[in-house]
Amino acid sequence: MDEDEEEAENATMRSLTPAIPPPPLSAPATSLSFNYGFKDAGQGLEGDVQFYLNYHRENITHYHYSVVNDYDNFFQEILPGLAIQDEGLLYAVVGFTAYHYTLQSPIGEIKDFLHFYNRSVTLLLRFLKRKERHTEMTLLTILQLATIEEYLGDWVNLMGHQKAALEVLTELYTPQTVMQTVVGRMILTWYTRFDVFTGIMTSSETMLSREWFTAFVDYYETRAAENPNELSYKTELCSGRLRLISMEMSLLFGKGARQQVTEEEYTAEHGRLYNALHEWKNSWDPALVNAEFLITDVSMNGAADTDQIFQPLTPGLLFRPPLFASTILTCEWNSIALMHGSQGMSDPSSETLEKLREHAYVICQICEAVGTWPLSPAGSLIILQPCLGIAALFVPQEEAYQLWIRKKFALFERMGYISPGTMRLRMAELFRDGSCLRWWLPNDEGFTPMLRSIRAFADERNAMVMSTQSENLRQIRSIFSRMNIRRTVTGQGQDQLSDGVNTMVLE
Repeated sequence: MDEDEEEAENATMRSLTPAIPPPPLSAPATSLSFNYGFKDAGQGLEGDVQFYLNYHRENITHYHYSVVNDYDNFFQEILPGLAIQDEGLLYAVVGFTAYHYTLQSPIGEIKDFLHFYNRSVTLLLRFLKRKERHTEMTLLTILQLATIEEYLGDWVNLMGHQKAALEVLTELYTPQTVMQTVVGRMILTWYTRFDVFTGIMTSSETMLSREWFTAFVDYYETRAAENPNELSYKTELCSGRLRLISMEMSLLFGKGARQQVTEEEYTAEHGRLYNALHEWKNSWDPALVNAEFLITDVSMNGAADTDQIFQPLTPGLLFRPPLFASTILTCEWNSIALMHGSQGMSDPSSETLEKLREHAYVICQICEAVGTWPLSPAGSLIILQPCLGIAALFVPQEEAYQLWIRKKFALFERMGYISPGTMRLRMAELFRDGSCLRWWLPNDEGFTPMLRSIRAFADERNAMVMSTQSENLRQIRSIFSRMNIRRTVTGQGQDQLSDGVNTMVLE
């Protein structure tokens, strides 16, 4: 990477992450003011905890939580306010914030956030052992810890917390009551995002029934009809409908994997979902694609700074707030359409493969545009990581495209979103380069001591549960093995990378 390229990547990091304030222990313990009735509730907190709560409110957004829209400002205002009332949730939120802060600090160490995370886990386990009545705080703590585990690439432990969250969610709410409060609605959004993603990735049904997903859609259909000028309700409705289609995909993939449907039934439902996906895309409210909010020059100065392989910026992809969520939803739709198209009963035709490549190309264009535009909201690139993880399997297998993908994966990890070992192994196979198992770029470029510590910590955690969670690991791997990934087959019938790394373990 030459000096200009390195400066461009560093500029991307600066535009998507806030400047580092003074060290936390030097921050004054000022009071917090919340919109959810917790004014001055932060007084008396330890200095570092108070610092991270302030930092959270100023720098952590709903995009960091992979949530498309947050009309009620739940993650920046309500969640910190609730955390002050519950020690376990407090340390979980502070741990997540400290993680992001520490990654930006040139002297950051893993212990700077890990002790908060460990404290939260300990408090949660003690609470659960006492078998006291579960509360919203319990559920929020579990979801926050699961989010940290997603960032660490620890999907096995995340799935464990997801099951615990399901138990508490269905104990506290019904599909109808969960939609009655701001906290309940965001809890459902937060949980179903994990539910759908892990369901699709493991070829299993979502843990929540269809009724929960339709309750969300029904609620926002009513709100949007009652408030026709409120963009947020239109966005939530659009997002909820896409999540419902994704849930139905998860259901089909799960039944197909367990051979609970015939080939004809699978093909028929697969075709119905294809139509549903395209109907969703073609039925957007015009207000969500208002050309007045389109961005046509991501550099804002007339200079074309994006990678040439994704030039020019396709019109209609990047919107500025309040329509930025339309950009995210477009990217998510392309990734879901890509996943759907790759999971047909028969091998995809050349025409289907071309369509899949087009979806992958659009995802890469959006990632490049969001990463380049100086005014992209904080955390907005991170929410696109799962989309790019799928698209990477379908971009042209040429050196320029591979290098672009690897740079983006390195950037995601520098932002804190660690690629799981399974993903790294599949990408190493795809690129025929076993060095991806260690790091994405040559000579460990950008692989900081902090990132190495996080990787080692996450890999150790995964190794500890590998024997007891082998079925979950097998399921996570299965979705990749059904996609079109180029292989090199040796004379002994084993698949190997160009440097001899054995990949048969994936199967």
